Parts: sequence; structure tokens; C-alpha cells
Amino acid sequence: MDGGDFVNHILTANDEAFERQYELKTRGVDVDFIAKRVSRLLDMPEADGWLPGRYKRLVAARSLICFWAVRELGESMASLARRFYISRVAVSKSVKRGADIVEKEGYELV
Repeated sequence: MDGGDFVNHILTANDEAFERQYELKTRGVDVDFIAKRVSRLLDMPEADGWLPGRYKRLVAARSLICFWAVRELGESMASLARRFYISRVAVSKSVKRGADIVEKEGYELV
């Protein structure tokens, strides 16, 4: 792949991600929607997804919320860090864990 092909590939991928974000947002998908979805998937109260702690279910919920918010909605890690009262590094690790959970369990956002 030469330099021009690489640039076109990156631009196309960026356009697709932007279109996906726009589609989700027009359907009413936001971080609160994601939290509700995660609570249904994990069969737990929605408020539990926002609780601090290192319990396995809480970590899984937080990880899924962070993953979908960052990867699907384009939310900043800084905004999620403020919302969860954790560091941006912790959000980054949560996104990675969330990706692993989605791959393993086959979960879908919508």
C-alpha cells in the first residue's frame, strides 16, 4: 500500500466511523442509553454501572460503557473519566476490557 492508498484508507475509515456515530446519535443513543443497555445485558440495576469498585460485575459494566461510548459514540476518555471519577488511563484500560468482553460474549450495542 503506497502513501496515497494509506491516506485514502484512513479517510474512508474515519468517514465510516463518523457516519456510525451520527446514526447512533440520531437514534437517541447516548452514554445514558449505553448504561441502560449494559444493565439489561448484565441483569443488574442501571445505577450499579456507575458505582466505584473493583467487583467483577461493576468492572464489566464500566468496561462495556466505556468501550461503546468511546468506540461507537466518539466520547472522550476525559469526559468518561470525570463521569466515573477515575483517571483517563483507567478509562483506556476499561475500553480494552470492554472490547474483550464484547468479542467474547458477542454483545451488540443496538
